[in-house]
Amino acid sequence: MSLWWVSGLDCHLILDGHARLAAAVAESVEPPLLQLHRTVPGDDLATRISEAAGSYDHELARFAGLGAVHGPAVPDGAATAGPQLVRRLHDLHTAEQLTWAWPLPGGAARWHRIASEVTSRQDWPH
Repeated sequence: MSLWWVSGLDCHLILDGHARLAAAVAESVEPPLLQLHRTVPGDDLATRISEAAGSYDHELARFAGLGAVHGPAVPDGAATAGPQLVRRLHDLHTAEQLTWAWPLPGGAARWHRIASEVTSRQDWPH
């Protein structure tokens, strides 16, 4: 069963497997699921990776300055900045991004007209 996460609705939409879901519900079993979601666009990924690396370098430099002033009592910057970098890079590849929607030209009136035309067709399941 394939699901698509839609952030504007704050829920999943079933793309494929409606009958399998109905059968699983009827049998009280959990169906196998494949969740699809939007990730960072490829053209934006390189920029975000560079920003994450820049933040990491900045944090290391900040800790280096503290260590020179306060001595060995200051923790190594990599101990704090490293896990943050790993989390940011992981999230870039896996975190759900907001889904997009564009307004229908003609607004609600056009939507109602299209819906009426589709549902009035003879082959439409009533």
